[in-house]
Amino acid sequence: MKIIKRLCLLLLPWLLTACGTIPTYNSNGTEVQGSTNTSKAEQSKPTPAVKAKQAAVDETAQAPAAVLSLMKRAEEQVARGDNPGAIASLERAIRIAPRYPETYYRLGERYFNQGNYKQARSLAEKSITLGADWLLRRQAESLMERASAYQ
Repeated sequence: MKIIKRLCLLLLPWLLTACGTIPTYNSNGTEVQGSTNTSKAEQSKPTPAVKAKQAAVDETAQAPAAVLSLMKRAEEQVARGDNPGAIASLERAIRIAPRYPETYYRLGERYFNQGNYKQARSLAEKSITLGADWLLRRQAESLMERASAYQ
């Protein structure tokens, strides 16, 4: 009797897995044959004539580790009062990953602190055009407004 109980316990997960199949769909949204979990109302749904546009994979570039370390170094340089060194670090980070918007914003901040307001505004605009997320976008817009006030 113990052998039968053990055998049932071992086979139960396989049985449950076989009973719980998930329906699969092809690219136009219709169910693939062999799946029986949908009702007739769901099967008779018309497929939309216009398909949604998928977002670009690299719409906003991701920062490589070297860029992140350069940005951290720039923060340390700013804390020490080395604004020209921070600018050099951020410019190098931009050469490594030219599509990463945060480096442009941070470089714009450094130029703003130096009094180069035109360059700061230009870099904030570049950050926005590269697809800055909502928080970075707001910060860049704020930098643009502050820089415009001095021009």
